[in-house]
Amino acid sequence: MNKRLSSLFSNLACAIAAVVFCAPFVQMLLNAFKSNDEIMSNPGGAPIRWTWESFADLADPHRSLLRDLANSIVIAGAGTFAAVILCAAAGYAFAKLHFPGRNLCFAALLATMMVPPEVIYPGQFLMFSRLGLIDTLAVQVLPTITPVFGLFLIRQYMLSIPDELLDAARIDGAGPFTLFARIVLPVSAPVLGAFAILHFLAEWNAYLWPSMVATSDRVKPIMVALPQLVDPTIGFLPIYGTIMAGCVVATLPLLAVYLRFRDSFLASATAGSIK
Repeated sequence: MNKRLSSLFSNLACAIAAVVFCAPFVQMLLNAFKSNDEIMSNPGGAPIRWTWESFADLADPHRSLLRDLANSIVIAGAGTFAAVILCAAAGYAFAKLHFPGRNLCFAALLATMMVPPEVIYPGQFLMFSRLGLIDTLAVQVLPTITPVFGLFLIRQYMLSIPDELLDAARIDGAGPFTLFARIVLPVSAPVLGAFAILHFLAEWNAYLWPSMVATSDRVKPIMVALPQLVDPTIGFLPIYGTIMAGCVVATLPLLAVYLRFRDSFLASATAGSIK
């Protein structure tokens, strides 16, 4: 009886938590199928008149939201790819290579995680301004490709890779780059996939830094452009229907990335490498 009651309360708590977490997404989806006029009078209920009007507004050439979506895909995709490769290489160096000052350098890098990113934004802005990179896609990618969190996460995982596996590859004639590309990276696929998801989410949802450096519409990401959508007639009233439709569309790449890398969380670290 106690086990049944415990299971009942656990399932009830999970159901309540699921409703609480899913409610905003359901409301976003419902509001996306309302017109901009209806959403002002009926913001919390189901659509009285279901319409694709808000989604059609996304293709309006005067708003360029599809271009903003493409900008976000390029920024988040390129930043994630570069961050995974660079953090994997640095994590391998700190985990398996021995060089003077390794622990001191690693500790110094970890200390930078305690510095809020907003503190370094002014210095970064001045540096990229002098390089002539303000108002480009590159300035939104370059500061994100060497996250210390990724280095720490991947390094801790690579510490669990058996040294015997690497020694066996060296005996077979594998050089440093072959060892890294054909042994370390495949074995580290679970943590690399997990980090790819986390980094892509962070880059996709970034707002403060892109809003500082993306001064023209041609390089704005979708997350910066959506909050700036206003009624063209009034000039300051947000058009919430179009914003909700844009949020629905902006969620799809996140869902695709998660579905692509979700199996990496459960994949075995050495299942196929020692065979």
